[in-house]
Amino acid sequence: MMETIGFIGSILLGVCGIPEVVRTIKDNKCHLGWNFLLLWFGGELFMLMYIIPMKDIPLLFNYIFNFALVGIMLFYKIKNTKYVTIKRSNS
Repeated sequence: MMETIGFIGSILLGVCGIPEVVRTIKDNKCHLGWNFLLLWFGGELFMLMYIIPMKDIPLLFNYIFNFALVGIMLFYKIKNTKYVTIKRSNS
C-alpha cells in the first residue's frame, strides 16, 4: 500500500515539470532563471545519488524523470545563451 502511495506521489511530482518542458520546446527557449534551474538540477542530482543505494523505486522514478526534464530545460537555456563580448578600448 505504501509503495502505491509512493508511486502516485512520484508520478504527480514528476508531471509537474512537463508543462514547463512543453513550453520550453514550443518556444525554443527556457523561461526559467539560471538560479532556479541550477538549484533544481543540483537537487535532483544529489537526491538521485542518495536514493540509488536505497533502491527505492518510486523515488528513483521521480528523480530520474525530473533529472531528464531539467536536463532538457538546461539544454535549451544553454543553447539560447547570448555570449557577451567586451570590447577593450585602445587606451
